[in-house]
Amino acid sequence: MNQQAIKPAPLTYPRTKLRLSRSVIRDIDQLLANMRQQASQGLHIGAGSIKLPGLTNCDLFNPDADVKADATKLDMFGDGTVDLIESNHMIEHLSFADTDLALAEWRRVLCEGGLLVLTFPDITAIAVKWLKYAWVYPLLPRPQKMDYMVKMLVGSQEHDGMFHRNAFDLRRMERILSSHGFSIEFTHCRYPRRPTPSRLVIARKH
Repeated sequence: MNQQAIKPAPLTYPRTKLRLSRSVIRDIDQLLANMRQQASQGLHIGAGSIKLPGLTNCDLFNPDADVKADATKLDMFGDGTVDLIESNHMIEHLSFADTDLALAEWRRVLCEGGLLVLTFPDITAIAVKWLKYAWVYPLLPRPQKMDYMVKMLVGSQEHDGMFHRNAFDLRRMERILSSHGFSIEFTHCRYPRRPTPSRLVIARKH
């Protein structure tokens, strides 16, 4: 892993305005698949039970991961040896301090121009959804829906790894990434498809 990773080429991102959501999602799926395939060295951080083809799937707790690795400590990877890092619905499980440690470590292992792909619950979209349910609750009580929305905020809490310790929307994520030397090039809400309102950002190390 001493060889420097190849600097990723500029990307052509999907058009998102005035298009059906399913068409945008299809194009994003294809974009991410191409990015993984073209990565000379790519990491999937916090992989859990999901293995992404073309990437080294890293997880601290899942024994089936390709590499057992803490998101905040990637000592097995050298400086500037990775050109793609992807982490899906994991960063909200890190504390404020660990979020800073992880982003600093990801920046260290990424090459110049390397790409960071993140998905996370969008706290603004969740808050709007909560207010809508709270407004209609007296007329149409749905306590199970409300309980599930609380889990969107704080995690499902089946075990220590399923607690949310942080929260983001686009503006907060953009500010935090910028402070760590990343600039967002593409974002889309409602990605990936899941009950929790989610957001995708693709950022580049500058």
